[in-house]
This record gives sequence, structure tokens and C-alpha cells, in this order.
Amino acid sequence: MFNLHEQLISLQEGEPSVATDFTFDGIDAVTAKRTLNGLTDKLVVNGENINDAATFDKLMCFARDLAAIDPRLVARGLDMLVSGFENQIKQVATTLATPGYDPTRHAEALDRYAFLLQWTVERGESTASQAAGAQPAKGRKRRGNAAGAAGAPTVAEVAPGWKGKLQDLYVAVRQLLELPLGRVWNSVPERDTFIGVFTRLAHKAMENPAYAKDGDLQRVLFDALCVWLQNYNGLYGLVTMITQNLQHYEHLSEPMAALVQLAYEAYGGTQLADEVLRDIAGKSFTSVHDKSGPKNAARFLVRLVQLAPKALLRQMGLLIRHLDSDAHIMRSAVADVIGHLTLYLAAQDEQTEITKNQIGEYFDIIEQRFQDAHYLVRAKVLQVCQFVCSGPAKFPKRRPKLIDLIVGRLEDKASNVRKHAIRALSVMLETHPFSLDGAELRVEKLEASLDKITNELAAMTAAAAKLQARTGAGEADSRSGNDDKGDADSESDNDDKSDADEADDDATATGDDAKDGSHDFDNAGLSPETAAKAMHLQFQQRYYRDALHFVYQLQEAQPLLLQLLGSKTKSEVMEAMDYFVTAVRFRVDGAQAGIRRMSHLIWTPSSGSAAGDNGAEEARGVRTKLIAAYMQLYLTPSDRLSDGENTNRIARNLISLTFGATLAELTSLEELIRTLMAEGKISSAVVDKLRSVYGYTRQQLPPAQRRGAIIILGMLAQANRAIVTDDIDLYLRIGLGKFGHQDLVLAKYTCMILQCLGSTRSKRPGAAAAAGLGEEEIKRLPMNNPIFDGLQRIMEEPRCDSEWFPAAEQALNAIYALGEKPDALAARVVRNQAKLVQGLLATCSPAGGADDSMDVDGEEPHEPPAAKLVDPWDLTRLVFIVGHIAIKEIVLLESVEAELKRRKSDDEPQRKKRASPATSAKGKPARGRGRKPGRNADDMQVDSDSEDNDDELNQIAGTTEDEIGDIISAIRERELLFGTKSVLALFGPLLVHICKNLGKFSDRLLTVHATAALAKFMCISSSFCEENLPLLLALLQRAKSPAIRANVSIALGDITVCFNNLIGENVHYLYGPLHDSDTRVKKTTLMVLTHLILNGMVKVKGQLGEMAKCLEDKDPRVADTARLFFGELATKDNAVYNNLPDIISSLSVGANAVNEESFARIMRFLFDFIKEKDRQTDNVVEKLCQRFRNTTDARQSRDIAYCMAQLPFKSERSVRRLLDGMPCYQDKLADNAVFKHFAEIASKARSHGAQKQETKTLLDEYESKLKEARAKATGEDDDQEQPEESEAKRQSQAAQHSDDSEDDDEEME
Repeated sequence: MFNLHEQLISLQEGEPSVATDFTFDGIDAVTAKRTLNGLTDKLVVNGENINDAATFDKLMCFARDLAAIDPRLVARGLDMLVSGFENQIKQVATTLATPGYDPTRHAEALDRYAFLLQWTVERGESTASQAAGAQPAKGRKRRGNAAGAAGAPTVAEVAPGWKGKLQDLYVAVRQLLELPLGRVWNSVPERDTFIGVFTRLAHKAMENPAYAKDGDLQRVLFDALCVWLQNYNGLYGLVTMITQNLQHYEHLSEPMAALVQLAYEAYGGTQLADEVLRDIAGKSFTSVHDKSGPKNAARFLVRLVQLAPKALLRQMGLLIRHLDSDAHIMRSAVADVIGHLTLYLAAQDEQTEITKNQIGEYFDIIEQRFQDAHYLVRAKVLQVCQFVCSGPAKFPKRRPKLIDLIVGRLEDKASNVRKHAIRALSVMLETHPFSLDGAELRVEKLEASLDKITNELAAMTAAAAKLQARTGAGEADSRSGNDDKGDADSESDNDDKSDADEADDDATATGDDAKDGSHDFDNAGLSPETAAKAMHLQFQQRYYRDALHFVYQLQEAQPLLLQLLGSKTKSEVMEAMDYFVTAVRFRVDGAQAGIRRMSHLIWTPSSGSAAGDNGAEEARGVRTKLIAAYMQLYLTPSDRLSDGENTNRIARNLISLTFGATLAELTSLEELIRTLMAEGKISSAVVDKLRSVYGYTRQQLPPAQRRGAIIILGMLAQANRAIVTDDIDLYLRIGLGKFGHQDLVLAKYTCMILQCLGSTRSKRPGAAAAAGLGEEEIKRLPMNNPIFDGLQRIMEEPRCDSEWFPAAEQALNAIYALGEKPDALAARVVRNQAKLVQGLLATCSPAGGADDSMDVDGEEPHEPPAAKLVDPWDLTRLVFIVGHIAIKEIVLLESVEAELKRRKSDDEPQRKKRASPATSAKGKPARGRGRKPGRNADDMQVDSDSEDNDDELNQIAGTTEDEIGDIISAIRERELLFGTKSVLALFGPLLVHICKNLGKFSDRLLTVHATAALAKFMCISSSFCEENLPLLLALLQRAKSPAIRANVSIALGDITVCFNNLIGENVHYLYGPLHDSDTRVKKTTLMVLTHLILNGMVKVKGQLGEMAKCLEDKDPRVADTARLFFGELATKDNAVYNNLPDIISSLSVGANAVNEESFARIMRFLFDFIKEKDRQTDNVVEKLCQRFRNTTDARQSRDIAYCMAQLPFKSERSVRRLLDGMPCYQDKLADNAVFKHFAEIASKARSHGAQKQETKTLLDEYESKLKEARAKATGEDDDQEQPEESEAKRQSQAAQHSDDSEDDDEEME
């Protein structure tokens, strides 16, 4: 008699004994196949044949020798057992259905099948890796499973068809479990032992990740387990299986949720769900090292609430306790569960009071979790808000509070939270319930609608009051003879007083209603139609009031979102971009500011940086998203419009981008439009439409539209120069003609687009090629071209308008960019302008200098007239022109130098080639084979011409590149400002005279432009610069005008670039304006120094402390610029690390030292740049310890100790240097703050994970010596000092183990 229980025990202890000597090990595949075929025939004919001893022994041999059998036969053998098992189940079913037959006779056969199946499946799973060596499956991937070694292949991969046979097996098991098996076995233990075989095999199969991913196999296994639960009281066994799987197997979290759902919905397994959820609710996830337990439980809960929310709703009273769990992932899971339950309850057809209260409680919990200590929980709560508010229910009463909380999270210190806050705000905007008026959210329109409805209600209220008054008067007349009049009046007064009190309470409860002009409307006495209309108006009033409140909330968030567009985290930037695109779509006021700010993102560098390829990929994503956003908003045609209408619409959109744009926004927009044009996103029809708007003359056109058209055309011309060359007459007729003279802004942008004829203004590499210029040489235009006449007229326009200066600047730029002899035209313009102020020029000329007059182009000198007063506008225009000509002359000389060097380089190979035969002829005697007489003369003539050209070039520019540079430098140094025929020679003394006598010139604009012109002159000649540098420095210190001080600061930066040796001794003057009282001067100076230092033009020698003080500036623009500067400086050869001692001294010592709070914030920011480099950290520890020796100031000691506490102390070397340096600072430990910082260092060093034993010993020694030094410094015993030290350590440990740090925990999606 076969005893299944005993055989299973023997199988667990080892291999059961087999009564036959037959073995599959060592026999060939043909014999093994023949044997399996014979066994299959027996079992297929009659499943009871397994009771045959010989057959059963061979089947046991098959299970025992499974590792030695060909993998293709393994699945075949399993198919044999499954087929026999299916036949046996059919026989059992027939017996149970036929009265009079004894079903217990099938028990032994079923037990044998169960035993063989368990042995075969377990051996097959355990020997899969061995069998893999015999015949690997094609295309097999190596995966790890939870039970075996990592990388071991599964049976399904080794033996084709194995997994399918397992599926067939459990289909048969399910059929068997649906039978009344209590009649097959005589006792319940025997039946349960049989069923336990298949539940264990199901558990074994689920442990394999490959099987768990198979949906069909998973469903079959779950069906069998649920039938076991339903028919054979498998509740506690299944609960135990689920809880063990959740505890040990990460991949089974979601499958177990599917199992519970199946049991709950299809098999009445309510108790199973309750028991599993009670078990999870009763667990306490407190261990820091147990991460898989809470993670698996969390995934199970989230998946279960998605599949069967009703099952989980029953136990929420117990599960809610995990909101207080130490495991943040459980808190996140409960928040996620609450969100899904809220959606489930809101979707119920019957909204009872209990349901509404429950939804309200869940919202209260969500709102509380916004303040959770862990950033991942806060991020999860924001995700919950997203999908809750995206559902069918809008929850209008709860949205305002949620939006306020979301806006608050925009300032969260965790980037992940900020990202989800932006996304949540976008979802709130996309799903807002205010769909009237086309869902637009313009404040002006909403306020107008609200005012209209409020006025209508006010009118109806007044009408109702009059009607009630007339009705009351009639009733009073009818009651005039009533003796109880006084009592009635008294009661009426009391009623009125009560109504007034109730009205006051209502007004208090709805204060916002009163502010918006809402009225408590009493419809008593009104007709039903009027009362219904009044009710409808009240609903509308509430609607518009809520809509306005929603818009005000969005507007409150927009300044924060504008800041996040500049975040270093690219995911935040892209979410902010999505928000602004959505806001523009809904016409939210202020959203256009975000779209304008977005244009700056076009400069996001797309090349690899310190962040590696991921950073470059993110940058490309930002640029791509930006282009897609502008395409969606402004360039995408509408299907409802014709081609012509779409062209007009796109042109109108592009022009509107220029309205009110700043210079920075226009610069970024130019690069964006250039990129779109280069990529073919803007059609030629749009360009033609822009031209037609620019050239429209039939009716009066708003100036902003014509300006916008020329601005956009200029941007497009950066990518396609043909936009200018195809219709130059248009620009001359409009921009340089009547319209340009009437509108100097239009003239300015016309001059800018004309510059595209000669070159491109874009500074991006390869911009010339993008503009269609290629490598061809750009030819300059003759000076008789009509373009220059128009430009001259613009410059000589006698306008007292500040817009003249940028227009004249761009006109000069165009002259020098296009003309063959731009200096001649410039001289002519200066001469014409100088005639207006000639008397003043004479008074400023050097004595006896006949050459000081305007001796230009051979003009005869004349006697200077007597000095007289001149129009300040004329003089201002003159100094502006000569100042800008000075800069353009420098640029012209540099371009001439570059052209001469290029020509020299191009001619060098030909010159060497021509010189080679001559050298050969001189070095060798003449031979009989001389040159042919017929070609000598011609060849000599050609060579002579070439040599003449070379000689001419050599005479002008020298024979080497150095000589060319020397000649150009000499012209710049001696000719431009001191030459007898230089147009600029006369104006140096004039500018010096004005700048030395600023008090005598009352016109502020004149003094500003004169100072700027003097600075430009100083960039030409080093001698002129050296002579007038003291004057410029005096202006920097004493000038009252912030504009003059800012211009001088910029000028000093330019002079530093031109003549670095002159500034070397006066470099401290560059840093002086950082303390200027005017924010504009301070910001300008900071930007100048940023450029000079980062480009290596100025070597910092202890002045970085002055730059560091700007980190604490009150103006956020200055502080942000300083942060950007130090961020870039940190990438330049350890510059922050090398200058750290000087920065500390500048901030901590002296009259200009900052306060301790500012010092702490500045140093915390700077130390972030060196924390990741252990060697630098070690050196800083040693240097800071040495600084203690040289200080006696308590404040400085505290500052140095604070700096040391900012270091990470991750290495043993850092701790050892800290210990070795204790003699330097042990006498400073009497200061409580100093000792507190050193105690924090010890706690921090211990908190860095598992330390080596040597490090722990070193830390113990350090702490011991620290206590002794503290006691010695204070003169107190160790026991007295112990409480203070423990408190300091406790505080530092609490700070180090803050739950809000951004650790490496996984975020559960």
C-alpha cells in the first residue's frame, strides 16, 4: 500500500529507494525515448496502470535521473505524467458521478501521481542549470531567480514545452479540486496531504520570476488556489503563502494582489482579503535595514486598490496606522491607496452622507501629508492629487485648498517634489471646472461677467425690497384697527432682529461673497420665473467668483514657476515649460511672461559637460521641447482656416512676440527664430507676409506692427541672407526713407537687417554657414551705393530723441560692415555734426595747434570762431558718434590685420614655389639643355608681375605675421588719436575737458555719453589710456550719476582686455563698485568681473572674498549672478579650493567682515564645491587647523570651526589630520560654539556608513582627547562637561540623520 505522507518525508530527507536496477543514466537517447514511449502508452490507456510496480519504479527512475536525460525528453516525460494524471481525473469524475462505485479505489493512484509530479517538477527546477550545459536553448537570456543562483536559466528556457505542461497540469488540478475529494480519501489528513503537494508546487512555480510574468500560467495557478480556498478550507494556508511571498519575493507583490482580487471577486474570498490586510496592518516596519518588506507590502497595497478597491476599503481603518510608520514607502503607499479610494467613492452612483464624509476625511489626510518629513512621500502626495483631480469628479470645494498646498510645494527643497508640484498645477489647470466662456481664464473677462451678474442681482434685490415694502404697507393698513398691534410689532421687530443676525452669520461665513459684491437674495413674494432666474444668477455669481479665485492662485504661483525655468534640474524646467504652454492655451494672464522667459532656454548647451552624456541628452531635450512649444503655440496651422488665413495668423503671432520684449528676450528670440528657419519650420509665404506688413503704406499702420515685422525679418535673415538681398529697395524705401525718419526704432532695426548683407550678427559657431554665406569671401559695397546715403541721413537726423542713439549706432555698424571705405563716410558725418559745435571745439583745442581743427580730406584750415554756447543735444550726438567710431575703427583694424594675414598665408605656398626654381638655378651651373628662348620673356614678365604684387604687399604689411601685427598696432597707437589727418585727433581733448568739468555741464545725457566716449578712446592707445586713467578712476569713485559709474566699470573691463599691464597695479579698483549703493552699478561690476576672471584676463589675488559677499546681496539678481560665477569658477582648476583661505579671511576679519549668519550661509555654499574631493578635504583640514595658531579673536575661531564642520570627513586621513592638529585648536575649545562644531565633526565621521576598525579606533581616540582638551580649556571636570557634549552630539546626529535628505531610496511609481 502506497503511503504518500511517508514517501514525501523520504523525498525531503533524500532520494527514495527504487526497487529496480534500471537507470536512465548512461543509456542512449533512443533507448530512453523508447522507454518513455512504452510508459506513456500504459498511462494513456489507463491511468490506474501507475499502480503497477514495474511501471511505477521506472517512472521513479525517470524522476531520479532527470539531470541525465536529454532536455527534449524531459518535457516529454512531464507530458506523459500529466496525460496519465488527466486520465485518472476523468476516471475519478466518472466514479463519483456513478452511484454504487467506490471512489476510494482511486486514492492510491492519485497519491502516486502526486508523488511523481512533485519529485519530477522539483528535480527539473533544481537541475535546470545542469541540463543547460547539455543543449542550450536558442536565443536564451540569462535571468536570475529568487531560489537559485543568479544567472541560472529556468526550465522553460532549457526544456521546450516545460512551462506549457505545467499549465496543463494545473488545469487538471483545478478540475480535480472541483470534485468532492472527501469521498476519495477516508480521512481529511490524507486528502490534505494530497492537495498540499500541488499547493507547494504552485508556490514553487511562483517563486520563479519567469513564471510569474506569464499571465496564462499565473491565471491557471491562481484559479487552482482559489478553488482550494473555496472548497477545502484553504484560507489560512493561502494567507500564509501570500504573506511569505510578500516578505521574501519582490516580484510577487503585484501577482499576490491579483490573486487576492480573483479570490475576492470570483470565489467569494472576502475573508482572504481581510486576513491578508489585517496581517499587513499589524506589521511594524521599523528596521532601517529591512527595505524589501515595506517595499513589497506597499506595492501589494497599491496594486490591490487598483484592482479591488472595495476589498481594501473594508480594512482602511487598520491600514491607516501606517501613516505613522517609520518606513516612508509605507506612508507613500497609504497616500496612494487613499487617492484611489477617493476616486472609487466619488464614482459611486449613490452618494450618501457617509460616503461624502469619508471622501472629506481622505482629503484631510492628503492635505496633512503635504507636510510629511520625507521628500518621496510629499512627491507621492502630489502624484495622488494629479490622478484624483484628473478623474470624472472635479471636487470643486476641495480644489482651492489643494492648489494652495501645491503652490507651497513649488518652494520645496527637493527637486523631485518641485517637479511633481509643477505637474500637479498643470493638471489642475487642464482639468479646471470653469468651462463656460470657452474655458478661458482671463481676469478681465471674468471680472466683467461677475460685475454684470452682481449688478443684475442688485437690481433684483432692490425690486424685491420695494415689492415687500408695498406689501407690508398694505398689511399694516389692514391691521390698523387691531388691538394687538403693539405685540405684533414687537414680534416683528424680534423676527427682523433674528433675520438680521442670521444674515450677519451668513456674511461672516462667506466673507469672500461680501467682498465680491454678492447679496443674500430673498425671493419671497417673487413670481416663480423671477425666483428661478435669481437662483440661476446666484449660481453664476458663485461660479465666476470661484473662477477668479482660481486664476488668482495661478498668478500667485507664476513668479515661482518663472524661477524654476532657470533650475539646474532639467526635469523641473521641462515641467515648467509644459505649464506655461497650458496656461497660454487657457489664456491665463501673465502666462506670456513665462513663454518669453522660456526663449532663453535656447542657449542651453547641448554638448557634453561635467554631467556627462546624460546632461547633454537632457539639454537637447530642453531645446527640442522649447522648439516644439513655440511650434505648437505660434506656428502650427489650424485645420479650420485656409492657407492664406493660416499664413496671416502665423505672421501675426510672430510679430506679437516682439511686443514689449526686452533686449535679452529679443536676443534669445532671434536665436530661436533662426533655428526654426534653419530647420525649415517657417515657410516662404510667412516671409512674404512679413515683408508686406513692413512695406504697407496705404493706410496708417500701428508702429509696433511694422517694427515687429522688421525685427522678425532680421531674425530670419540670420538663417537666410536672401531675405535681405531679394528686396533691398524695400528696406531703403521704408526703413531708411520717410517711415524710418518718423520712427527711429524702425530705422534702427532696418540698419540691423542691412548688416546681414556683409556678415552675420550671430555669435554662434557656424552661423555664417547657416545663413547661406559658406566659405565665400563677403565683398564690400562701394561708397556711392544708395544704402550709405540713407544711413548718413539717419545719422544726421536733427532729432532730440533718445531713440536716435541706438539708431545712429546701428547705422554706423552697417557702414563699417558694408562699406569699402567706411572711415571716409564716418569722417564726413563727424565733420557735418562738428560744424554745429565748432566754437566749443576751438576752446578745447591744444594751444597753437593748427592741426587741431577738422582737417579732413584736404580741407583748408581756418581760424576758429569765438567760443559760444551750443545746444547740448548737438554736442551729445557728436561725442556719441566719435566714441562709437573709435570702437569701430578698432574693429576695422583688427579685420584688416586678419585679412592681411590670410592673404599672406594663402600666397605663401605659391611664393615658395616660384622661389624654388630660382634657388635651383643659382645653385647649379648652366647646362647645355638651357631654357627655350621663345618662352623666357613671357615667363619673366609673369614672374615679374607676381613678384611686384608680393613686394607691394610686403612693403605695406611686412614679410611675417608678427610684422603685420606690429604695423597695425603702430597705426592704432599713434595714428588714430594723434595723426595729423585723423578724424578722431581733435576730440580727445574735448572729451577730457568735459569729463574733468562734469559740474559745468548740466545736461546729464551729455556727461554720460562723454564718459563712455572717453573710455572708448582709451581702448585705442595705451599712451592716451595711461594719461587719462587717473581721471577715469576718479570718475568711478566720485561721479554722482550711477550710469557714469556703471559705464566706467565696463570701461575698466575693456581696458583690462586691451592693456592688461596698465590695470595690473590698479586691479583693486575693479572690485570697488561691488560695494556701490546703486544696484545697477553693483550688478554691472559683478558681470564685468565674472567675464574677466572666468576668461583668465584677471588673476585673483585675494579679492574673491569681495565677490563672495555678493552672495548675500539684498537684490536677488546680484546674488544669483554671484552664485553663477562661483559655480563656473569651481570648474576652473580648483580655483575655489585655492582661494578658500583668502575668502575666509576677507569674510571673517576686518572692518568689512560679514556677520556670522551671513558667513555661515556663504561658506556652506562654497564648501559644496570641494566636498566631493577627498584629497582637497584633507588639505583643507590641515590648513584650517594651522589657522587656529594665528588667531586670538573668538569670532574668527568660531568661523574657522564652522568651516571645518562643513567638511565631510569620509576618509581616515581627514580624521587623522584633525587629531594631529588638535594642539592648534585645543585652547579654543573653551568657546561653546567651537566645541559644538568639533563634536558635530565626530558625529558626522561616525555616520558615514560602516567604518573600518582603524577609523573607529581613531575616532574613539579623537573623542577622548577632545573631552580632555575641553575640560582643560574650561577648567572643569569631565563629568560636568559631559551633559553639554552629549547634547551637542545629539543635535548634530539629529541634523545628520534628517529624514528629509535626498537619499538613494527608490520612488514607488
